[in-house]
Amino acid sequence: MSSKSTSKTTRVDWCRLHDDIWGKIIDNIDALDVLNFAATCGSWSSVCRRLQTRLLSSGQPTLLTSRPDHDGSRVENTIEEGTFGLHDVVRRGSFCVHSRFLYNKIWVGGKDDWLVVTDINRCFLNLVNLITGATVPLPSCNTINVDEINENYDLENTVGCRLQCKRRVRRVVLCQTPSSSSGYVAIAQISVGWIAYTTRMDSNWKLLAHPSNWAYFRFHPFYMDAILHKGKIFAVDGDGDVFAWDLDRHRQHPVIISAPDASGFDTCNDQLYYLAKSPSDELILISLHGKVPTDYKSSSRILQSENDWFEEIGGMTLHRFDDRDGTWGQIHNFGLGNSVFVGLNYPFFGTWNGINPNMVYVANLSEWDVIGFDMDGGENTVLDMRDYPAEDEARLPDGQSMRTPMWFRPTCPSKGQIDGVHFPSIGAPP
Repeated sequence: MSSKSTSKTTRVDWCRLHDDIWGKIIDNIDALDVLNFAATCGSWSSVCRRLQTRLLSSGQPTLLTSRPDHDGSRVENTIEEGTFGLHDVVRRGSFCVHSRFLYNKIWVGGKDDWLVVTDINRCFLNLVNLITGATVPLPSCNTINVDEINENYDLENTVGCRLQCKRRVRRVVLCQTPSSSSGYVAIAQISVGWIAYTTRMDSNWKLLAHPSNWAYFRFHPFYMDAILHKGKIFAVDGDGDVFAWDLDRHRQHPVIISAPDASGFDTCNDQLYYLAKSPSDELILISLHGKVPTDYKSSSRILQSENDWFEEIGGMTLHRFDDRDGTWGQIHNFGLGNSVFVGLNYPFFGTWNGINPNMVYVANLSEWDVIGFDMDGGENTVLDMRDYPAEDEARLPDGQSMRTPMWFRPTCPSKGQIDGVHFPSIGAPP
């Protein structure tokens, strides 16, 4: 006679746990993991929305920095550990977070919740979604045609760079992410002053041709920013001149758009420039004015740039490009109280409670984490200087510098919604 043993499994509805218990659980989970769980599991998402604890709202401006020093613990090398600071600037919350995709990696650009990360030597590049863990490799900088860089260009004498650094990436502007229906588009600013771009369909970086008056241009500052707008790549140099290339004619000389009229402004000031697309899809030139010291000042950032040179910040002006007559016109707002957030990231616009309207928020300027410029207050209004604390040990092993502050905007896509993107399994190596 046989006997059957039966077992009864009781299904637990974890979402019915008391909110106090859920709060304790969420408070002990990395902030990025909370977002990851919310994007993956509907039950987690409902709990997080109900508690509003350590949850970043989709599309909300967030600042990435070095690891914040909340508890005073010593960290010898946060680059190696993949730790960094994540700051909710709307709700004024700061978290120390960890990502295995940032082991020995730094960010050199980003858009929404996608980061462009690279090794310390800035040669091998990947796109990483911090929320879902999705990764997409970009072509190596070794795919850049060195012969084109060397053509009519005395690298050693002109910029004083070592030849082995000629393909070093200064920044990558991620114009479209892998989440886009047409895939990613990325523009790389190369250390010797060149610009290259790549798309999902490319296996290499494509160099953009310099202007025809290269003998004049070669002694001018590097390109400061670039953007994809209406099928063209636009880049601005240190004089405020803007250059435009058609994507399918990247080896042709660009069209040059002269800088806006600087009459009425202090021409003795130095300038930094950013490009953006307005909410109404217009090309915007953001000009920052300030003073650069005559003596070279070493930066505490990993990515040293023109932003680190400013010591006296004078103000900001905005210009909008008119496609019809090819001229710039000064503007004082973007409408509906929209603020713009610029830096290493691809610029984005929006309004949020707790964020001043009609502002230009610049991440990493004059070694401040964030500086805000009031559009309504005139050229010389500088508001909202912030500096989030970071441990002195949050540096490279040789003590050079800290991570560069950058805007981050989580959009929390669900896993499996992006074609052709690798989503790692739990516990898989980066």
